[in-house]
Amino acid sequence: MTTEYTTSHELIRAFRQLRHMNWSGRRPAEGCTRSETMLLFAIRRGMSAGSPGLKMSEISGILRVSLPTVTQAVNLLVARGLLERGTDPDDRRAVRIRLTEAGRRETEQAEEAMLEGMKGLIDHLGHERSLQLIELLDDVAAYYRAQAAEPPQERETDS
Repeated sequence: MTTEYTTSHELIRAFRQLRHMNWSGRRPAEGCTRSETMLLFAIRRGMSAGSPGLKMSEISGILRVSLPTVTQAVNLLVARGLLERGTDPDDRRAVRIRLTEAGRRETEQAEEAMLEGMKGLIDHLGHERSLQLIELLDDVAAYYRAQAAEPPQERETDS
């Protein structure tokens, strides 16, 4: 068994462990699923000060999920008072989605809980190892983004 083969298996094992972790520091917003919380955060990140909100298609693109999935989640969050719909000032036909005051408070509380959870990890790893982990995870993300951007190579066929 080669070293590369063993290392590859160990990386797969390590990534699988992370996928199945209970990320206790990542508390969803009150009464929301994790995916609904991600939607709330995406809207918060996507809105600049004074922004009329995001279009459903923009939210779909940010989260990389289908428009019907976004529509269903937005409908639930509007009903809970965390999001509101508004008209686009430049195009009356377009609908903009934005956080309500309650939605803003919920995302702030969820963010505080996440930051608190990360403090525990930083204490466990130490500052230097935490910075190394950040650098490594950034490198992993960059590698996979580059892989996704490369066109698929044609396979050579025996003729």
